Amino acid sequence: MLRSAGDDPGYISDLYYGDIYEEGGAFCSWDSNGNHIYAEYKFSGDQLDLYPDVAVGRLSCRSTNEVKAAVEKIKNYEDGPCDPSWFEKIVAISGDGFLDQVPFGISWNTAGLPNGEYIIYGQSKNINNVYGPIDEIHVTLDKTKATSITFNHDDNLITGLKYPFDPVTEIVTVSDGDILGNTNYQLVPKEGQAYCNDITGWANINYVNGILKIGGKTYDPRPYGNVTDLHIWINNSAGSTVYNIYKNGFEMYWEGEWCTGEELLLGRAGGLYYMPPAFDRVLLWTSNGQFTSMKDVINTLNQGCGFAFFSGHGSPDVWADHYPGVPGNRNIGGVYGLFVFNYLGFPFWPMHTLKNNFKNPIVAVGGCHNSQINVSLIPTFRDRDNSQMTNCYGLPTPECWSERLVNVPKRGAIASFGNTGFGYGILNKYCTVGGLDGYITTELFVQYGLGYDILGETYAQTVTEYLNHFDPEWDAAHQKTVEQWLFLGDPSLQIGGYPT
Repeated sequence: MLRSAGDDPGYISDLYYGDIYEEGGAFCSWDSNGNHIYAEYKFSGDQLDLYPDVAVGRLSCRSTNEVKAAVEKIKNYEDGPCDPSWFEKIVAISGDGFLDQVPFGISWNTAGLPNGEYIIYGQSKNINNVYGPIDEIHVTLDKTKATSITFNHDDNLITGLKYPFDPVTEIVTVSDGDILGNTNYQLVPKEGQAYCNDITGWANINYVNGILKIGGKTYDPRPYGNVTDLHIWINNSAGSTVYNIYKNGFEMYWEGEWCTGEELLLGRAGGLYYMPPAFDRVLLWTSNGQFTSMKDVINTLNQGCGFAFFSGHGSPDVWADHYPGVPGNRNIGGVYGLFVFNYLGFPFWPMHTLKNNFKNPIVAVGGCHNSQINVSLIPTFRDRDNSQMTNCYGLPTPECWSERLVNVPKRGAIASFGNTGFGYGILNKYCTVGGLDGYITTELFVQYGLGYDILGETYAQTVTEYLNHFDPEWDAAHQKTVEQWLFLGDPSLQIGGYPT
């Protein structure tokens, strides 16, 4: 296990076994400073080459039955060509990875206004001039009382979690019934609240000297709905408008959908864009309403496919993502894709209910810890507070997500690529070009589209291109990205099987 440059105390890397030589042919030990700590970040420790000289994959099996199951699938896969009726299909499963709303930059000065009831309205429209529902917040201006303001985040009620949907405005920095009084009030979220969309507040609340900063979200919850215009206006109890402002060009991106999709963004597209034209594209996205539960994923995989691309969030036990705009908060706006052990109910072992017998895809999974192969049942059950960094938080997990998917008999995947540690992502419009998890997973499909159809070569070329494009010497996150990207499968596998 390597020492981490980030949130993990360490992480597993098989790239060590593939990166044998430095440039020029000298042995690459990954411990150039000789302190017996391997793969330290370059500026403070080891000088690493990182380029794979050998394409290393592994079958990570816990029993002879798992070995037999994995080998049986490989033999069947390569016993002639794969039937194009199922092989020439790629399934993209994703949603919105992060809340990337920029501040509205709107301030309402209540000075000079009489005490009374006021209604704050908000409405968005998209680039097709489609207007969404009006959000309204009822507040009281009363300078004889102390200010009372609360955080408000319930756009899940606006959309009903049914997508695609018309443009949404959600005002969060003030709530129904709040009092704008004679005292100042400010709330700055704690570290992590913005990322987690904590229900207690992720946006700055600011009411100082009678000026209320109005903040929230404006977004277009449909595939590639990334730009909206915003209208905010405020009426008094008589219906007269006391404040009115239009602001245009707000951007919000469903990161995973862009990384899996076909639209270009800053010159680079998602994985499906680079696949050969013969492949049917199946989009299980939260924004198009096709990904609403684990049942959607299982039913689609049951039909068989040559490739499956998951891009979102994960743990050793589960992969999941969010509805567009992350409505409500990350718990309310989340949707589970596939479990190892389903603690929420039946089926308890979902991967064993798959019916894609010998129609096994190559899987790329973007997310954290989906390929963390050093987990097992009892340690994960005991680690309730994650103090042992099993990253399962007390959920009993006999083996990680990628292992179980590859090792389940006849069904599941033929191979999987995923992270053994935290998978770092890039927010907003840089999600496809900024590197890290979204880039390396997408690059696998780029290299297959370029003709690298031996799976180990596809893997090695993916890592090589990543290193050519992003110099890890300048960023520990790039170094970790290639080191922790684990290949579970047979590197000699002929993608699509051999000709008759």
